[in-house]
Amino acid sequence: MSSYKQINSIGFGSDNWCLGLQPLYNHGLLTSLSNGEVHILDWNTQTTKAKIQTGEVSINHMRVINSDFHNESCFATASLEAVKIFDVRSNTCVATINNDKNSPFLSLDSRHNMLACGTELSGVDAELFIYDTRNYKEPLRGLVDSHHDDITDIKFHPSDKSILLSGSTDGYTNIYDLTQEEEEDALHQVINYASIHSCGWISPRRVYTLSHMETFAISELNDKSDELKEPQPLDYGDIREKWGCDYVVDIYPGYIATGRTQEGAGCLTVTPLVNEIPQTDKSVVIPHAHGDEVVRDVFIPSQDPQLLYSCGEDGYVKCWKNDTGSMRVPEGFWDYTRQFNVFDADEVMGGSAVQETSEPTKKHKKSKKDKTKKKSKKSKHAPRFNPY
Repeated sequence: MSSYKQINSIGFGSDNWCLGLQPLYNHGLLTSLSNGEVHILDWNTQTTKAKIQTGEVSINHMRVINSDFHNESCFATASLEAVKIFDVRSNTCVATINNDKNSPFLSLDSRHNMLACGTELSGVDAELFIYDTRNYKEPLRGLVDSHHDDITDIKFHPSDKSILLSGSTDGYTNIYDLTQEEEEDALHQVINYASIHSCGWISPRRVYTLSHMETFAISELNDKSDELKEPQPLDYGDIREKWGCDYVVDIYPGYIATGRTQEGAGCLTVTPLVNEIPQTDKSVVIPHAHGDEVVRDVFIPSQDPQLLYSCGEDGYVKCWKNDTGSMRVPEGFWDYTRQFNVFDADEVMGGSAVQETSEPTKKHKKSKKDKTKKKSKKSKHAPRFNPY
């Protein structure tokens, strides 16, 4: 049976949570802290190479800027203050992004030389802005009418720059076709599930949604036709008992990370995810990875998939090594050769297709008039969302 052994760690104090990990492969591993600091950690020694004070408040989200122009030397942080972009070559802030409502920023993503930023609810809507990473003075566009509560996650499609999705505590995961100029036309598909903790791509044509109530589902990306068959999602429901956990850290390409916080039994579990099915018989459990504290993020580097980095609310970043194997993203995972074609469920799921309705239905969009009929806000899983 495979197992992880700790080989390095660094602590920042029990009152200073470690919130997120991001790789700047040529520079080090970024870790964001609840005191507003970002530390650049040496890959081998796990020591701090540089420290950047991004502000005076906790960092809500952090992303490496995916840009050909900067050779991936920049990263962005979102906080109550603003979105700020830093260049690690000079350890300075090179741009600051605000919005007209002065709404706090909660979520970020960056791919295809673009940066997307999502805000907390202010007034009737929360807003999403997309920037060209060469120019942060004005957004390329704003999507300001499509979410009616906090935007908690944003994901560009890894291989198709025209597709973006966003998830919110309003219960919706929106998929946008960025080739459409008008926001109403760009809102290609809406998945109505539950208050979203995270959402993203589990394969090139499949979208996962993970709620604050630890429910989990997988939906199909629709094609661009106006007349569609709307498939029923693969809905796992509450996965805590099924996956033997108290919470899901997150869903990653090829694996999931879950945790337990019961007194004396805290652990981190890493489970391969193959054809949308968690391979629980191949799960690797790390007992007391961060004591009884919540694990906030996990990262497996592509250059050495035997290693695993974790960070948590105990104030530590830890490095682990799997002595018998590794977690690898399946080869061709993001091969996206059939842009917006109808999903072939049998091909991807080995013959286990999702159930579809028999009659085609119109593309499900939210009407703008729904803005005044806001859904009741679901309670968040508090341990993972303090100190916002």
